Amino acid sequence: MTDTILARLAPTAHGKYIGVITLNNPKALNAQNLDMVKATRTHLDTWADDDSVAVVVLHGTGDKGLCAGGDIKALYGGASGSSAHDFFTHEYGLMHAMHTYPKPIMAWGHGIVMGGGMGLFVGSSHKVVTSDTLMAMPEVSIGLFPDAGASYFLNHLAGKVGLFLGLTGARFTGADAHAFGVADFAIGHDRFDDVLSRICQIDFKDNHTNHHLLSACLNRFHDKSILGESVLLQSFDEINHLMNQGDLLAIDNALMNYQGDDDFIKSAIDIYKNGSDTTKAITFKIYHDLKTTKKDFSLKQIFDLETVVATHCVNHGDFKEGVRALLIDKDKNPKWRYMLADMSMGHIDEFFGEFV
Repeated sequence: MTDTILARLAPTAHGKYIGVITLNNPKALNAQNLDMVKATRTHLDTWADDDSVAVVVLHGTGDKGLCAGGDIKALYGGASGSSAHDFFTHEYGLMHAMHTYPKPIMAWGHGIVMGGGMGLFVGSSHKVVTSDTLMAMPEVSIGLFPDAGASYFLNHLAGKVGLFLGLTGARFTGADAHAFGVADFAIGHDRFDDVLSRICQIDFKDNHTNHHLLSACLNRFHDKSILGESVLLQSFDEINHLMNQGDLLAIDNALMNYQGDDDFIKSAIDIYKNGSDTTKAITFKIYHDLKTTKKDFSLKQIFDLETVVATHCVNHGDFKEGVRALLIDKDKNPKWRYMLADMSMGHIDEFFGEFV
C-alpha cells in the first residue's frame, strides 16, 4: 500500500533543511484519515524540535487538490463514540499545533481545499492559492458543521460572509480567498518546483526572522492577476443584506425566497436548500455565540468546542444520513431528522454539552 503521507527533508544551500509533507491519497482527493493525521502531527512535532529544519511545506500529490477534508467514509464506517471522538481530537489537535507552530508553514492550496483541508490551509502561516483553487466548508450537505477551526476563521471574515459560507456551503475561489484575507499569495501551480527551489536558496536564521524571509521569497512569485475577480467580493453587499435579516428563521426565509439575479448567491442557495437544518442551526449558534459571548474563547477552547459538537453530530445528528445519501447510496436524497420550523433549541443545545 502506498504511504498516504510522504515526508522528506530538502537541503538548503546554507545548511538548513525544508520539511516537505505531501498528502498522498489522490483517489480520495488527499482526504485525511486518522493515520494520516497522526503521521502529519508526528513529523511536525519532530521538526519543531529540530534546529536544522527552518520551514515546513505542505502540499497534496497530483493536480486535483491539497485536501478535500477528512475521510468521512472511514468515519462513517466506524461511527462509534470512541472512533469519532478519537478522530476529531487528533485532527483538531493537529490544526491547533499548526496555528501555534514555532516555524513557518507554507500551504500550497491548489485545487480542492475543503472542510478539513481548509483547516490545514488556514492553520498554516503562509497560504498560497492558485488559479484553480476551489474552497468550501461544505458540511451542511453531510450533516456535520463547519469545523476544523472554521468556528474561528469564518467568524473573522469581513461582514457576515463567514456566516453565509458556513450556512450554505458555497464554493469560492482563490480570488475570493485572497480578497478576504484567507490566502496570502497567488502563484501559478506550475511554479511549485520553482518556489521550492528558491526557498532552498534562502539563508535561514532564527524562527522569527525565517517568517519574514519566507514571505519575501513568496512575494517574488506572487501574481494576483492569475486569479481574476472575486465574485464573493462583488456579492458582498447582497450577502450581508441576506445575513442581516434577523434570526435564523428570518435568514432562512430570505434565502429560500431569494428573487435576485446574483448567480453566485443562487448557486449557494441551491446547496443550502438540500442541506441539514440541524447543521444550519448549529452553525448559526456557534457563529453568534462566539461573536456575542462574554467569554473570551481561546483558539484551544474553540477546538475543544468543535470536538464536542462534531462527536455529537456523528453519533446523534444527521451525519450518518448525510454521508449515506451523498457517498454510500448516492441517491442524494437525505432524510434529515428535523426542519427548522419544528426544531427546539433544546435539540441544538444537546450538541454542545458543557459548552451550552
